[in-house]
Amino acid sequence: MAKAHLTVMVDDIALVWDEALFTELTTTLLQPAVQPLLAVSYPSREEAALVERQLAKTLGNAYRRILRQRQDARVQQLNALL
Repeated sequence: MAKAHLTVMVDDIALVWDEALFTELTTTLLQPAVQPLLAVSYPSREEAALVERQLAKTLGNAYRRILRQRQDARVQQLNALL
């Protein structure tokens, strides 16, 4: 859901899809230890869908934030020093 939203979204950044970044984020963020909402049994599909949308939004926001940071000149300078 997050990937579909990100690929059609128009944003203030040049959205070049980074599959490795997206995979890393989903692997990290979508773990029950990190997102306890994933380990809960919901009484209805509607409640589960709401949680799914919230998690997709969180994932999408993290993805966009990282892409923006990559474009920041200071971040690029610091990365070059590493």
